[in-house]
Amino acid sequence: MRAQVHWTTAAERALIVEEALGLLERVGMRFGPCDALDAMAEAGAIVDREQGVARMPAELVRGALAQCSRRVVLGGLTPADDCVLEEGVAHFTNSGAPPKTLDMETGERRSSTTQDLVDATAVLDVIESTDIVWPIVAATDQPNDRRMMAELATALAHTRKHVQHEVEGRWQVEAVRRMSEATGGDLRERPRVSLVCCTASPLLAHGELLDASTDLAALGIPIVIYPMPIAGGTAPITVAGAVTMNIAEFMGTATAMLLRAPQAPIIMGAGVSLLDMRQTTYSLGALETGLMAATCVEIAHELGVPCLAPALASDAKRPGIQAAFEKALKGLTVASTTPDLMTGGIGVLEGAGLMSLPQIIIDDEVALMITRILRGPLISREEIMPEVIDRVGHTGSYLAEKETRRRLHAGEQFMPAIADRRSYEQWQASGSDELETAKGRVRQILADAATAEPLLDEDRLRELDACVAASAAAAPR
Repeated sequence: MRAQVHWTTAAERALIVEEALGLLERVGMRFGPCDALDAMAEAGAIVDREQGVARMPAELVRGALAQCSRRVVLGGLTPADDCVLEEGVAHFTNSGAPPKTLDMETGERRSSTTQDLVDATAVLDVIESTDIVWPIVAATDQPNDRRMMAELATALAHTRKHVQHEVEGRWQVEAVRRMSEATGGDLRERPRVSLVCCTASPLLAHGELLDASTDLAALGIPIVIYPMPIAGGTAPITVAGAVTMNIAEFMGTATAMLLRAPQAPIIMGAGVSLLDMRQTTYSLGALETGLMAATCVEIAHELGVPCLAPALASDAKRPGIQAAFEKALKGLTVASTTPDLMTGGIGVLEGAGLMSLPQIIIDDEVALMITRILRGPLISREEIMPEVIDRVGHTGSYLAEKETRRRLHAGEQFMPAIADRRSYEQWQASGSDELETAKGRVRQILADAATAEPLLDEDRLRELDACVAASAAAAPR
């Protein structure tokens, strides 16, 4: 049995899709000069080359989306490390990449470094909940022309899991291809790298980024088309309006991409957030953002495309009460719709602006608890255990039963590592709260990583360095 939640009806989902198609036909999307614009003109879209806008007939969009595969393989270092996206199976991932780190030892906010990325990736590689890894921080100590590819190379060198990142332009395409092939991936069967292609609300996509992403999609690299409409800012203030903007931008960009890269592995992103009208700040942890993401996921299921949605997001500035309730509530809301990938918060605070190593450990436990809740109870005669109840009768103890021990070892009870269930006296004597417990776990993981054998041999590490250098040399000046 699995918990089943529906936030929208079939009629409501159909209405949003129809309105999104109408937007693409009436208003279109602005791409600027790019190869995608030429492909859409040839396919029957109405193209205004001066404005860089394409207005797409609904049948063109529906025909393009029909090519999307529901199953996508995200390759790890070996086939045993792969993550397979398919209907009904949800996976957690972290998100990236904030330029700030909350230093675990000093408690100070500071600029993120390559070493922060190395440390965080080592932690993400170990935790149970996370199935793929984004470079979780920006390596601000790297030169601008090297930073993005250096982040990708660092993540690939320190995790066995699939790595997701992004590109800026076509000068990075060859580097991404070589990195993916050098670190264990088959571009067509189980690509080691996937990429995020963000749109810009309302109804905009950057032509250079779109063309670079499409070039890589044509090679077999999975692409997450990731709209990020802000309700009340770059999209209507309502949940329905912001979701419609997200769906329209995904469908328009996917159409442009699939016309140049038929059958490309595409994932729909649901990066909806809101503008807090009291503080005039961007919020990713607001309760409405959970409802927006959940609605997007249900529509993705309807469209038959894989979906990535933010789940454990929080606007908190440090680990604590706000982070706990926002991450848990939004995480449970979004997870209840079974997105293929849930991102938006593991190890991250302040929306997506601050990384915390102990927060990774805390969020791992939150994610595992959500997964257990949604698995629901098992109900059967065997689970009721009537024979044991009969035998224990009125005076026995279930603690002494072999079946109790067997089921405990089999995982009948979720055993938290961070949440504290000791008596008050034991807790007080330990002198350790949840945050200190998480810090201790981080220190142990980093100590183990320092003595472990490298995941990649010297030849492959040199190839990654060469790719970073080649990409930097090709960057526009």
